[in-house]
Amino acid sequence: MTNPSPYYWNNPGATCSEGGNASTKSILRIPAGTTVYFNSVDDTWTGTQMEVYGTVNIVAGVTINANVVVMNGGRINISAKLTLGTGDPGCNYTLAVRTGGLVDVGDTGSDRLSICGEEIMKGNGTCNSCGGTNSGKCAYNGSPYCEPTGGFKGPTGYYQGGYDGTLPVKLLNFAAAAESEAVNLSWTTTTEKNLLKFVLQRSDNGIDFQDIGEVAGSGADTDNIETSYSFTDKAPLLGFNYYRLKSVDLDNTFEFLGLELVKFNGSKHMTVYPNPSSGNSFQVQTNFRPAEDDYIVVSSALGVDILHFAVNNFDGKIAFENKLQPGVYLVSYVSADFKEVSRVIVKN
Repeated sequence: MTNPSPYYWNNPGATCSEGGNASTKSILRIPAGTTVYFNSVDDTWTGTQMEVYGTVNIVAGVTINANVVVMNGGRINISAKLTLGTGDPGCNYTLAVRTGGLVDVGDTGSDRLSICGEEIMKGNGTCNSCGGTNSGKCAYNGSPYCEPTGGFKGPTGYYQGGYDGTLPVKLLNFAAAAESEAVNLSWTTTTEKNLLKFVLQRSDNGIDFQDIGEVAGSGADTDNIETSYSFTDKAPLLGFNYYRLKSVDLDNTFEFLGLELVKFNGSKHMTVYPNPSSGNSFQVQTNFRPAEDDYIVVSSALGVDILHFAVNNFDGKIAFENKLQPGVYLVSYVSADFKEVSRVIVKN
């Protein structure tokens, strides 16, 4: 969805079809310059998170079973009814609006946003005007928040209990760039509350992510203060690498932030660790997806094979039934177009 023209999701000519269940690990990104209309009553989209950099117009009653994040420059216009989650009070979905983002529910008395069965936003009428300030950032009193002048502006966050200023970590930017044999990741926050750490995650398809590292939070609650972080992926995959952040709070609640794509054109290689090893196991990591006929051989320094196995469904760990004796061992990876041998020292 990169065409700047508006997309109606139930239009046969559109790239996507409105509704349906995506993978529970999927992220739907609405790019800047793109307008998407949800205009088919009772349709449902289920995923992990919707990130709005462009514009989303809710013109019919729809349900989104996912967290929604309105990024800097993003906008959601709700002229019908948007439901996050079902009536189950434990659905845990949130609507987060970053600095520069906006949610506009208009000025009518109709309920506009519901989260986990609780009415959170509406235009006017019987609603919570925050004691006349109409900011939408006061304590929830059981009534939906009235539309503030100019809409619900970021940074702000809402869950089934109303406004929560800790939703979420406010991310100003997130960037990924290939350099030599690595990918450098950098990001900046403007607000942090109860943040424990960031977990860096990577995927080769944008759906299935794996943890590749952690960076501790600043250790202080901040508001409108820029805090910068960085991380280097020293073993990126050949081809496409999708990166995202997972912010983890002190109570172990978490949120996914950002999504960046880097195409890496380096050479194939294998890494074996730890080195030196205790001799109980080795971990093998490659920067490419193994082929069906690839195999690994572990041998002594004299060339005597100890293990020989195909890498189909290999999880990366080589465990030895009998602990290896101290010495030098060779780990060989062999495929049709690639062979590499690593020396591993075993110490007791």
